[in-house]
Amino acid sequence: MSPHEILKGGNSNHVIKEDDTVIRDTGVWSPFVHALLKQLTAAGFKKSPVLLETTASKERLTYFKGDVGNYPLKPYMQSDNMLIEVAQVLRRFHDITQTMVIPSDATFQLPVHTSGQHEVICHNDFAPYNCVFQSGHLVGIIDFDTAAPGSRVWDVAYAVYRFVPLTNDEHSLDCGWTPIPNRVSRLKLFCEAYGLEFDDRCKLIDTVQERLKSLIEYMNNTRSNLDHIPIYINDLKYIADHQAHFTNAITK
Repeated sequence: MSPHEILKGGNSNHVIKEDDTVIRDTGVWSPFVHALLKQLTAAGFKKSPVLLETTASKERLTYFKGDVGNYPLKPYMQSDNMLIEVAQVLRRFHDITQTMVIPSDATFQLPVHTSGQHEVICHNDFAPYNCVFQSGHLVGIIDFDTAAPGSRVWDVAYAVYRFVPLTNDEHSLDCGWTPIPNRVSRLKLFCEAYGLEFDDRCKLIDTVQERLKSLIEYMNNTRSNLDHIPIYINDLKYIADHQAHFTNAITK
């Protein structure tokens, strides 16, 4: 392997692996993301990259060795044990970020879906394709560019959409979920492993739909990934059709 390798994926258009580090483009959101990564590192959180250095246009981060959860997912990434681990890691990430002080001049890549005091910092794209797995475990979370203040349930909503998954049958099969798992069972398992409070459970499925609608709006506004929009629209219909079933399962 050459010392310089161009990596695919992520929000950055140009990602280079150099030895055991990653060099990425920065944006106006980067000062906030860098402060977040520093806080996570200081708290002993091992699942986020360590910020090594930054310039006006680049950042250098530590590199996680392993398999990124790109679709179609490998079978071990679909296990219930992995789902539990993923939920617990997300909870730990959220708990650490409760105390983060948000600079008054902080800029975020995505609209902030909270008003007043934030509950946690949301990754805002917590999905298999932004996780690195090794030896049957989640070893790293990547691509924090969209991180921003928000609520626990906002971040959990997208996580369960991707990890349960709450995608329709066709979309699930396209992502490698074969056979399609028992969604209700895995939804309950995620909520229990995370320790999601009852009030958040009551509004979780509503929030999943709000989260997807927000994503569609962002894609329309930025004219990005427009081909994904019909997929999300079909998933919204699937979730709405099963909303009562999902909500009852995690609140009874």
